[in-house]
Amino acid sequence: MNSEPPTGDDLARLLVTMKQNVLERTTESPRRKRHRNLGLGLGLAALLAIGGGSGALALGMLPSPFRASAPATPTGTPTPSPTVTPTATPRPTPTVAPVVAPQPSVPIDCATLASGVRMDLFIPSPELGAPDLVDPTAASLLENGVLTCTWDSSVQSHSDVIVSVSADRDKGLENVDPLRGAGWRSVGVGDSSAMNCSEDGCFASLVAGPWWVQFESTDVDGWKGAVTAETRAANTTASLQLVVDRLDGLVPRPAWTRPASSWSQVDDCSRLAPGVALGEVIGSPRLEGPFPSPLYAPGRMSTEVDQALLCQWMVPSVADSPTTEVGEVYVSLGTGSGWAVDETTSTDSIERSPATVAGADGAEYVCLYGEGSSCSVNVLTDGSWLQVGSGNAHGPDLERVLVAAAEAIVATRPAG
Repeated sequence: MNSEPPTGDDLARLLVTMKQNVLERTTESPRRKRHRNLGLGLGLAALLAIGGGSGALALGMLPSPFRASAPATPTGTPTPSPTVTPTATPRPTPTVAPVVAPQPSVPIDCATLASGVRMDLFIPSPELGAPDLVDPTAASLLENGVLTCTWDSSVQSHSDVIVSVSADRDKGLENVDPLRGAGWRSVGVGDSSAMNCSEDGCFASLVAGPWWVQFESTDVDGWKGAVTAETRAANTTASLQLVVDRLDGLVPRPAWTRPASSWSQVDDCSRLAPGVALGEVIGSPRLEGPFPSPLYAPGRMSTEVDQALLCQWMVPSVADSPTTEVGEVYVSLGTGSGWAVDETTSTDSIERSPATVAGADGAEYVCLYGEGSSCSVNVLTDGSWLQVGSGNAHGPDLERVLVAAAEAIVATRPAG
């Protein structure tokens, strides 16, 4: 047997035959092809090593996938790559979800609640007004799920109808029972009720299912004496029946979750007293306090449900106060009510401007004008609403005085 490897034309013919065999075998099933291709590749590599470059040209083959291409010869001195020092990826700052504004417990609006009620039987030319959000008390009522609906007379001052609804049945019963004990009559609507009427209007409180409802009408100027107390009582009863019918079957919305705030530790007016007497801070040395503000409407839902802390500083006799002296400072603190600071009521009778209060997260100076006027500083502090105002002082220096008072009170905020 000739042991010499084929050369020249013999080698070319052999490689062509090998190429045909490879192409035919690559059509076999994938399950078998994987190992066979590996063997064929190794065999061809051996032949190419024996036959040199002429064999590769005869096959017309591409470079083998099992052999890396030869590296290019460098033409110059290689430049070393700079060492990259790994840097720590900064941890993203956690974002605090904004506080969702509360909603009334009643899942319907005022117009739907009072649909069919003849408000014109109580006041002339009634108009449904928008909800007022002017102080922490109003915010507190909404936070506790109270729906407050007010109809004012467009032609007569001091005449309105107020319908309030809460989902606090137990507090409603606590409200109705003493009224009945004081001799008030039953409305005859709902599970428990009490009503008292005069020529000037009616006030009724009742509980029906999960709902506590109050209905109050006041008509001082226009119809006094023209409508008897008995007629007002009959109209109130009929109106409350319609309201209770609207509430029947409704499910109260979930209670609002009050956000945490360091101000929740402040539950008494004495804890708002600055280290330096507030009278000295604002230049009214006769100012005394703080005292809890007296209940302005005992028995009303607006007072019974309100959780804002109400305090005041006063001189012994406001009537004797000189015009340069601030005779009264009132403070309202709504813990967790910071959501409301940017949503306060804006009308043509309200003027507001930005203010700077040291230690606060934000502030504005607000003046309300109308039948009475008052100015205050609204302060956003640790998610709460602090309002510092005065109802008996005016003038260009009042803003500076109230800002100074607000800064002194903000400084009393508990740590943590």
